[in-house]
Amino acid sequence: MSPKIKFKTVKSFCTIGIDVGSRTTKGILWDGEKVVYRELIATGWSPSDAAAKIYADINSSFDSMVVKAVSATGFARKQVGFASENVTEITAHAAGIGFLLPEIRTLIDVGGQDSKVILLGENGMVADFAMNDRCSAGSGRFLEYLALSMGVTIDEFAQLGLKASRGVTLSSICTVFAESEMLSLLAEGASRNEVARGIHRAIARRIAQLAAPLNPIASFGLSGGGAYNTCLKEELESILGQPIVSPEFPEYAGALGAAILAGRKQSHP
Repeated sequence: MSPKIKFKTVKSFCTIGIDVGSRTTKGILWDGEKVVYRELIATGWSPSDAAAKIYADINSSFDSMVVKAVSATGFARKQVGFASENVTEITAHAAGIGFLLPEIRTLIDVGGQDSKVILLGENGMVADFAMNDRCSAGSGRFLEYLALSMGVTIDEFAQLGLKASRGVTLSSICTVFAESEMLSLLAEGASRNEVARGIHRAIARRIAQLAAPLNPIASFGLSGGGAYNTCLKEELESILGQPIVSPEFPEYAGALGAAILAGRKQSHP
């Protein structure tokens, strides 16, 4: 998990962005110019409790500050009762990446339960998007499930894939069928490295198919926790034929975007 950061002094004008994801909840304190504090915790069984803990941690970390607004995003954003507003994950990630990497025009966000492709205009505005939220294929949960079936962590799964020069071809990326096919391939003698690489490539192809109708344009960016998966990033670059960049802490893009948008709204109500 990414470390907390904080500064000793805080401007009076601050906004908080809280991204309540299916796996983790992220919080950002934004002073209008920079990130003053960030924190990531497991969402657990209660998204509202996770959001409340982030909010309490932020408030307890500073002697004095004035929070003008709290904006929630993520799949459980409507469960954050103390938030003054909520924004969609697409809008939030676009705003966050628009600030961090303003040159990005096509953003891929690989989250725990879905994946998104977002076309960005100037200032992080959403021009168009496509989202896969009806099955787990192409999501972090899909990778996590198959990694668990192989007896490794998702990070180890990515490392296995990186060790293979080529991957096996999967006929299905439905979670249940993919697991069965993966186990059959291993039983037939395929190496764990080749299978892991093939699964990452299958997910990258699914994301590329999601992006195709949007006519994506360079430059490409990757946000969300999936941005740490080097094997997935390599496969996406190979299929899309373009380099892909990520900010330093890609998992915070949504929370940052929510905080930035809340700040803009306060400045221009």
